[in-house]
Amino acid sequence: MAKQSVRRVLPTKKPIEKKPVGKKTVDKQPTEKATPSPEIIVLGKKMSNKFKLYLANTRATSVSLVATLPLLMLYNLGLMIPGYSFVNRLDFLSGFFDAKLRLWGMLGLNFALGIISIISLIWLVKKRKFALSHFAFLIIEGTILGLIMGMTIPWILGKALSMSAAGGTSYSFADVLAISAGAGYWEELVFRLILVGGSLFFAAKILKRQGKSSKWLVLIGTAAVVASALLFSLVHHIGAQDLPIAYEFWYRVVAGVIFGAIFLARGFASAAYTHFMYDVLVMLFWK
Repeated sequence: MAKQSVRRVLPTKKPIEKKPVGKKTVDKQPTEKATPSPEIIVLGKKMSNKFKLYLANTRATSVSLVATLPLLMLYNLGLMIPGYSFVNRLDFLSGFFDAKLRLWGMLGLNFALGIISIISLIWLVKKRKFALSHFAFLIIEGTILGLIMGMTIPWILGKALSMSAAGGTSYSFADVLAISAGAGYWEELVFRLILVGGSLFFAAKILKRQGKSSKWLVLIGTAAVVASALLFSLVHHIGAQDLPIAYEFWYRVVAGVIFGAIFLARGFASAAYTHFMYDVLVMLFWK
């Protein structure tokens, strides 16, 4: 038999790490991440659930009609101010009352609207379709969207059409609230809810019967938003002795398109409160 050669395996030596002279080594301990307290987590979940419920509920037309009644009441209270003459062109309720009976007529109308609002709110709250926090969310949402509109529309007109704004008119704070509330309620009711929403409602019925694609509904909705925006701007110049200034006309057209987009995305209540807060901001700060 041939002899097997035996190879000795020498143990490998680990390299000796040289510690820097004059420096002390500090053992690094793992840092613990700060976790929020259970109370904050519970509060955050509650706010998140409330906001999700708000987004879902306020898209419904029935909820929107109830949620916007405070705007109508605020506008009607403005009509009761002595010497107040800023009646919205689309207001068909106040026309039922003679100038001499306007005070008592508006009192009776606001009382009836108040009763309707309270009963409707109680019913919606019991059905979990509305919460009082929704009013705060509507104001916050309207303020944010109003600020964005106030900053973007002049920029769009200035860049695209090379237009600039003329000087505005000063109003008292009470007048600003009443005028803005009337515009937010009546103009969004007519131009967005009735014209845009009504067009889409009947178009959807017809297209469903004919079995046509939903693409037609998108085209009809776009056309309705643009047409309502043009009418929205034109109505503001009815009865004016002079031709409308180009900037004012196109400003309202662009604003009408944005209100229409908000209506389609969020519903009547959001569009009405955005219009309300937008007008308040414009008349107080951007006049």
